[in-house]
Parts: sequence; C-alpha cells; structure tokens
Amino acid sequence: MGGEGVAQQPPELPPVTVAQPKPKPKPATTARVRPRPRPAPAATPTAAPPAAVAAPATPVGPRWDEPVTTALQGTPSGVQATSTGPATTATESQIIRDPAAQMGDVVFTRPGVTSTTFAPGASRPVIRGLESVRVRVQENGIGSHDVSDLGEDHGVPIDPLAAKKIEIIRGPGTLRYSSQAIGGIASATNDRIPEVLPQQGIHGEIRASGATVDRGYDGAVLVDAVHDKTVLHVDAYGRHADDYRIPGGVQPNTKIGASGESAAVTRFFDDGFAGLGIQHYQSVYHIPGTESAINNTRIAMEQTKVTGRGEWRLDGGAFEAFRWWVGATNYKHHEMGLDELGFDGTRATFVNRQQEARAEFAHVPVATAFGELTGVIGADTGHRDLNSGGEAGGLIGPSTTNRAAVYTLEQLRFAPTWSLVAAGRVEYAKISGIAFTFPSLVFTGDEPTSAAASRSFVPMSVSAALVKDLPWAVTASLTVEHKERAPGPLELYAHGAHDATGTFEIGDANLQKEKMNAVELGLKRQSGDWRFEANAYYRKFNGFIFRQLTGNLCGEDYDTCGDPNGEFLQVTYTQLDATFRGVEFYSQLDVARLAGGIVTVEGQYDYLRATFEGGANVPRIPPMRLGGGLSWRDANWLARVNFIHAFAQDDPGANETATPGYNLLKAELSYTDKIRDARSPFTSFTVGTVGDNLLNDDIRNSVSFRKDEVLLPGRTFRAFATLRF
Repeated sequence: MGGEGVAQQPPELPPVTVAQPKPKPKPATTARVRPRPRPAPAATPTAAPPAAVAAPATPVGPRWDEPVTTALQGTPSGVQATSTGPATTATESQIIRDPAAQMGDVVFTRPGVTSTTFAPGASRPVIRGLESVRVRVQENGIGSHDVSDLGEDHGVPIDPLAAKKIEIIRGPGTLRYSSQAIGGIASATNDRIPEVLPQQGIHGEIRASGATVDRGYDGAVLVDAVHDKTVLHVDAYGRHADDYRIPGGVQPNTKIGASGESAAVTRFFDDGFAGLGIQHYQSVYHIPGTESAINNTRIAMEQTKVTGRGEWRLDGGAFEAFRWWVGATNYKHHEMGLDELGFDGTRATFVNRQQEARAEFAHVPVATAFGELTGVIGADTGHRDLNSGGEAGGLIGPSTTNRAAVYTLEQLRFAPTWSLVAAGRVEYAKISGIAFTFPSLVFTGDEPTSAAASRSFVPMSVSAALVKDLPWAVTASLTVEHKERAPGPLELYAHGAHDATGTFEIGDANLQKEKMNAVELGLKRQSGDWRFEANAYYRKFNGFIFRQLTGNLCGEDYDTCGDPNGEFLQVTYTQLDATFRGVEFYSQLDVARLAGGIVTVEGQYDYLRATFEGGANVPRIPPMRLGGGLSWRDANWLARVNFIHAFAQDDPGANETATPGYNLLKAELSYTDKIRDARSPFTSFTVGTVGDNLLNDDIRNSVSFRKDEVLLPGRTFRAFATLRF
C-alpha cells in the first residue's frame, strides 16, 4: 500500500552474523562468467572495510539495510564495474518484513523514487518524476508484459511475495533492456531459473503476514528441489484485503484479492545452464474514487507467461559467454462495474499478447592503449498485440508494436582509480493502430475522423559514466546521457473515455521522438561507520510527452465534451520541452555500541523541480521529502524507528490542485534465529511486527490523478513470520 514503503537502501554496513537457511555453496563450475582477475584498488566499493568496522566486538545482526549492488547496475557479471550510480534495492528480508501488493509500493519512500498508488492492486514505480512508458518494469530480465504503461489503474502482475529482490536501475545499464526506459528500470528477481547450481536437496521458505488497516493477510511458499544438476522450482502465493481504513473512516472500494503460482526447471551443464518456466497470476482489485465507489469499479486481471533463460560458456575465441532470455505472455483484464442503468458487468476489456527475446555475447578482456576493456554486445526484439473491447475500444483500438535493437555496454579501467563505463543502443520501433483527428476539444457538432496509421521510429541512445575512487573509500561519478524513446500506442492513438481512471484521453498520431540530455554527479561511501550517498542531476527533454488536463469535462462520447456535468476529466497528449533538476541524499552513521548491538542514525532528503519551457509546471511531480531515523541491531534483533516529512506540493500542473504535506512515522521490531533442533525440518525463522503511518496522518500522493478523492492507508500494524527449510 502506498503508505507502507521502506527506507532508502544505504551503501553498506559492517559484516553481520545472521541466522540464514542452510548455505548454498557454489559448485566448482558456476553458471556465471567472471572476467580475468585483476587487482582492485584499495578504495573501490568492493574493498574490505577498515578494521575498526570489519571486526566489531559483537557481530551485528538482521539488517533492514543490506548493501546496494556495487557492480555496474543493470550489467551481467561479465562487467565488474564500479557502480556508476545508486541502485535502490529492497532485499528479500525487507520484502518479508514489509510486504506490499505492488512493486511500486515497496519503494514508495526511497529518495528519488515513489509510486502512483492509484489503487492497492495498481501502483507503478515513479523514478525522479517519470512514470508509465518511461519506466520499464521487468522480472528476471523479461518485461512485465502487461498494460500498466497504458493507465495508472492497471496493475503490474509481479507480486513482491515471490520476489527475492527489487531494485531500481539507472544509468548506462538501462540500455541493455530498452530505449523506452528513460526514467529507469524497476527490476524484480527470484530463483525460478537460478544462475548458480544450488545446494542439493529440498529447501525453501514459508511466508505469512497480516495487517490491521484492511484486515489483510498474505502468504507464500517457495520450494527448490535439487538433484544432481537439475533444479525444480515451484512457488505459490496469495493475498486478500478489505477496504482500508483512513483517518476518520474507510476509503471505499479498495478491496483486493490476488494469487499466483509458477513452476520452472533448470538443467546445469559443464559449460552453462538452460531453464524454462511457466507462471500464472490473477487478481481482482477495486478502484477507489468517488464515481468508482458508486459504480463498484474493479479490475479482474489474469496473466500466463512462459520464460526461458540460459548461458553457454565459450572455450577460446573472442567471446567468453553467450547468454539468452525469452518470454511470451497472454494477458487480459476486464474493467467491471455498474453501467448507467445500474447493471453490473464488464465495461471494458484489454488483451495484451507479447513476446520478447534478448541475446548477448560477453567478450574476453581486451588490452588497449588506455587499459583493459570488458563488456557485452547484444540484440533484442519484441512484438506486442494490444486489443481492447467494450469501453476500452473507445479508448484505443487494436494496435501492434514491433521493435528490434542492438546494444553494447563496456567498461574501461584506464587507471588504478579511474573507470569509464559506456553504453549505446540503436532501436527500430513500428507502432500501428487507428489514429483519430478531433476537430476541437469541445464538441461543436463535427465528429472526429479516423484512419489506419503506422509510425516508425529509430531511437538512438548513449550513456557514459566516469568513475573516480577517492580516499576514505569514497567514490565520485559523473554520468552524461542522451536518450531517445518512441511514443507509445496510447500516446499516439487514444481517442475516448477510460472509466477506471476517470479520464477522456485524446492522443496525437503526429507525436515525435522524445529526447533527453542529462548530466548527473554522484558521491558515495559504502563502508565504514559513516555511509552516505548524494546525487544531483539535470535532465533536459526535447519534446517531453505528457497528459495535460484541459479543464474540460466529458461523458463517455466525444459529443459530450464540454458538458459541465461530465464524469470524465479530459486530457490530451502533447509535447513541450521540459527541464527536470533534482537532488537526493541518504546517510547512515553508526554512533554507538549498546547492549551488544550497534546504534545507527539515518537521514534522507530528495527534491525535484520540473518545468516546461516558459516556466509552467510539469504535472504530477513528487514533493520534497526530508526524513531520518534511529535503529539498533545485534545478532538477532532489529529495532527501528523512521520518520519522513513530505512537504506540500505547491507547484501543480495546469488545472491541477496543490497537494498538502504529510508526516509518515514508522516503527519495526523483528527477531531472527536458527532452529537448533536436529529433528526439525526447518533451519531458521524470522518473526516481527511493523507499525506504519503511526500518526494516522492524511496522506495524499501528488503523483496520483485521484489525489483529491483518495487518501492512502491510515495507521496500521502488521505481524509477519517466515520459516526456512
């Protein structure tokens, strides 16, 4: 839920001793390819922490803040680069302690990241003010293959209950996956198709939790069975929640029920591995809002996806390894509710059939005059058929998207403390559909005209990061990017009412490529008693595509546009140059050792200002946020209190209202230990409780179209437990 986020991931804490499942040693031959060994400078992020923190008097235990990935974000292990930017990461233990129904809610409070919080079952990540088609959502390297990029009311069929890690990827690594990901990538990973042969035998975990705010409960079972070089993975999960409570009452129409299951088999060979899996997800979630609650608006979603993944290590030649990913999906959802006569039924249907494939070669390290060069070259392709019916047929007709791309990602270590990471991508995209031409925004008697249309684009993107290792284990980085993306099918071909979002949308079939030039400065320290991360960025968009509220109201048909009693807000897709500039900061300081544990003080801050050329405000931008907290941890216990103040968003877009600020107070307590009874099939457990929005404050999300109608959940307490075997 929108109010149940977790704090920004810090760089690193000293080593810990934590009760964990039985270890999973890597076999002599693993599925990953490692570059040829070379000495690392003492100041790199992977260097050992100073002795003062590397060997604390008492091992420190369950961490709410496991370290971020220090390799280049979004790269295969064949590129062992110093990190060029922060990777906001929610680890498995964080997901267990504070589960959410949608990926976006998991990262809601992270600096630089928030979510749309449109409904408990529909909340997409928002990265530095960018959302929708600008943020790719993926699982194990394959896109989510849904229609969440077409509307905030559409959920993402990736449940955090089945995830081992969720991270936000920015910088050069995004170009491995998509030119659309100008904002970044929200990536979930799990063990359905492992890269390394796990421990022999049967092992896994059982998760469960319950919450007071919505009388919700959820649970998951994840099992791996390993015999010789074959791995069988199965998992199943489910959740249910009623309408959630808000200060002074209940937010109507916020129920959710979701479940899913998957099965996969992976075979390891002497020179690699190959795996294939199938997964199924279904959900029924309600849409909050005044009109939606009256009509009992809800969405019934179902998706079946087949994915494959593998690696073949090459012996000799110019390349070390060949890797591949494939995915094919059948997705459908029905938007249901009461019609104008009071009959309940399906009002709109979206069908998405999508396929994706990616392959890449990791080349051997190349000695150049400037230093050693490592990296990958790759290609990917995708096909998408989007169909709609009922009222959705009035929003967008059938459309087809085909794309193909080539890319490269390289690292040059040209001095002991200097690295250059660069990526480039060239993509071809063709989007076909039905284009509508409206004579005016307000109906004057003339009907719109339509015709079949097909647009082709060639987005070309480059990204480079210069990284310097400084004294005191500090890393500085300078990232420069030029990225381009093609408009999406809804931006081009929208032409009618969308009941679930309460909007009447008008696309523009003449939209051009969106281009972004960006520069970012970063400074971070990932080891020692004081760990911090600071970033400042400037992004200039040429032809920024956005939905502009026109101030008009419409009914379900164009001939009602201009009617002051219309139930839909009219929005148009248009382009203007825009500038985004912002800063993010996170800090942790270990201040004392107390009762065998460590006391840590944390702080965070993020700010974003986004304006169009001429000074008008970009709509639906997150507010400035300032926060901090205190935690204590030892080998078993974790206690933490965190407070975030979101300032009022007083710079709304045209025809938008300002959003008041709010205070979010959260506390958690958990205990992790081994199960030492040899007769027990279980090896360890974690139990705990979390209290969120403890001040029971009114929380409105400035990013949401429904912020004036919908509050996020009020005070809640959640209990959770996990058993590992």
